[in-house]
Amino acid sequence: MYRIVPLTRKTRKVVVAFGALASGALLTGCGPGRFIPEKTQAAWNGPTVWIESSPQWTVVVEPPIGGWMVSLDQIMEQRGRTEVFISISPPNPSFVVTPTPVEQRISTPIRNTVPLWVYARQLHWQGEPPWKPASGPFSFAAKSDDARPPKPFEEVPVQQE
Repeated sequence: MYRIVPLTRKTRKVVVAFGALASGALLTGCGPGRFIPEKTQAAWNGPTVWIESSPQWTVVVEPPIGGWMVSLDQIMEQRGRTEVFISISPPNPSFVVTPTPVEQRISTPIRNTVPLWVYARQLHWQGEPPWKPASGPFSFAAKSDDARPPKPFEEVPVQQE
């Protein structure tokens, strides 16, 4: 069978020190993972944002040209509503992009029976790496009371040969 080997004093000290170090590192990593977004009373003056009603709410952003990035930053439940926070980043100016508006959709897990408010912020191109945290306040951009019906996709007819 197996034999239990007692640890020497030196080994026990190393194991205890390593255990204390590991538990300290784990506790510092258990901080709050979500941030509390800063809101502003200023009116939203960025690209057009609206909400589409389907079984779950869909947030739609229509930037003026292609190449914009839209990201879902946070979903927070408030009394009687759910707030969604999105960031909209302009394209890299050193690349050529489509000169026509391109709709970008963010599907949410929120059922359409729950009122939804969307807050947005427009980031500025600074050549920063994408993993650098963004900053800046969010402005109120859309509300589910003004939701539009979902837009059907265009069907391309099949060509018969």
